[in-house]
Amino acid sequence: MLEKVEKPKTLKDTALEQLRLAIMIGQLAPGKRLVERTICEQLGVSRTVVRECIRHLESEHLVTFSVGGSSVAVLESSEIRQIYHLRAMLEGEAVRHCAEQVTPELVENLQNDLIQIRDNLHAGDVVKALAHSYSFYERLFFTAGMTVAWELTERLNGRIGRLRFMTLSTPERAIKGPDNLQEIVNNIAKGDSKAAVKACQKHIDEACRMGLHLNEQ
Repeated sequence: MLEKVEKPKTLKDTALEQLRLAIMIGQLAPGKRLVERTICEQLGVSRTVVRECIRHLESEHLVTFSVGGSSVAVLESSEIRQIYHLRAMLEGEAVRHCAEQVTPELVENLQNDLIQIRDNLHAGDVVKALAHSYSFYERLFFTAGMTVAWELTERLNGRIGRLRFMTLSTPERAIKGPDNLQEIVNNIAKGDSKAAVKACQKHIDEACRMGLHLNEQ
């Protein structure tokens, strides 16, 4: 299993995380114009840092630029379908590898991540649940040795996070999502790669349907 090397955070990193999170959880709504001066005041950083963050978020397709300035990107249905399709391919492969090389330590760690996801959703803290969801999937990819695939996934994580926040904020998905993840973990624990991939596909298909529905409202 490969271990991720943590890098110290810069002022820009912190500001970028805050801006990304604000978009993911809808504090900065789709279509909202980003006013640099306002963001500077709210985050306590310079305009240079804000501009760097906005350019970075443009590369993640969370922000769009037009003649009138930058604004929060609007997710289109075709984009949502493509994101979930990519998730199914990459996560399915990661799950398969994990089931084929399962260890008690991996199962324990995945189970601990899942407990945190459930507990935070039960407490109504979707933001913390998102953080533990990120850890859950990161663990799958790094255990599978799929570091390049994780790099690709991280480029989508802003948009994935927006969709995940929308779906997990509903009572139905807050229960069913963790139940589906439990099914994936159970099959990984048994070393049943086919069942684990099938459970992963079911989980993503359900999330896709709900994400599309919520995005159209």
